[in-house]
Amino acid sequence: MRSSSLVRTTLSSFFVLLMLAAGHLLMVVINAAEHEVEAARPTGHAARMFSDRPLVEELEAALKKARTPENRAALEAALVDAHAGRPVVLKTLPVTPFLWHATLGLTALGAVLLWLTSRLRSDAAQTIVGIFAGNLLWTGGVEYGLTIAARALGVAKAVGAVNGELVAIYGEYVLLKHSWGALVLVLAYLLFLESSRCPVFLWWRERVPTMRGGLVTGRIDNYGPRSAFQYATTVWAFYLLLLWAYDEAVFGVHGLFTSAVLFASLAGTVYCVWRLHQHTGWGSSVRYAVGAMIVAWTPIEIAGKWGVFREPWLLLHPTTLVLFFGGLGLGTWLLWRAQRRARVDPVSAA
Repeated sequence: MRSSSLVRTTLSSFFVLLMLAAGHLLMVVINAAEHEVEAARPTGHAARMFSDRPLVEELEAALKKARTPENRAALEAALVDAHAGRPVVLKTLPVTPFLWHATLGLTALGAVLLWLTSRLRSDAAQTIVGIFAGNLLWTGGVEYGLTIAARALGVAKAVGAVNGELVAIYGEYVLLKHSWGALVLVLAYLLFLESSRCPVFLWWRERVPTMRGGLVTGRIDNYGPRSAFQYATTVWAFYLLLLWAYDEAVFGVHGLFTSAVLFASLAGTVYCVWRLHQHTGWGSSVRYAVGAMIVAWTPIEIAGKWGVFREPWLLLHPTTLVLFFGGLGLGTWLLWRAQRRARVDPVSAA
């Protein structure tokens, strides 16, 4: 029993961690493909910058990541102008047909996978496919949907270089940061939704008299949509937490609050892994691992923001493609195989 619990905890955790990393790398691949196919140049709107750091620091950070001589030269020239107090002209990339196709394609694929979960009998299989659907719907419908909006509105958060020209990028995170009101509405609905089985809300209901009836009971026929929704909303919530923590006008990248989030998430990771180890079924383990591993991912994101290391899932390299896409494929196969074996041999899953 201990061995099977350890296997469930390990496979579930690595599956979700690799899903998060592969989701980031997928966006890097799509962005690179757009530049190749469309030869996208900064011919969009004049950018309005909403960065966490002064422009000089943004240029210095972009210079460290620049790979080609022409991109380094453009950033160095802009850095000289910024130090001299001269204006640095920044434009966003245009909204290209490739971006529209990628956005709609990812969203449609996520919707198809979500429908496919209704054809699966195992709750673990429904959960696995549902998480893939949630990742695609989030990446396509939300992240790239906001990317289109940011380019159309001329909103940007950071600076980069494309083909030797400066470009204002990541405006989608500016828009995402101000979506907190929509998340509050969603969470308020879930808090009072009788059929909600989120551990956080169940914990709250056990201690605070917010509901008329007892805790939810009853059968669930398809965990796929719930898993997709859980993945997307949890990613959304932790995005907002970090985006507001990084805002220098509120807390700051190196502020006390950001440091507290890092240490709290480290402690939360230990607790969540311990709780994950207590689960006895594959489906429930994978679903719990979503929240647990997003908590574990938070200090990794903060460490990357601090420059402690360079996130490998943001590097377009054959090694990273094999490591994260191949690792996710292998992890999914192992997880799928394990949950199928548990269905055949119920004693081993107990």
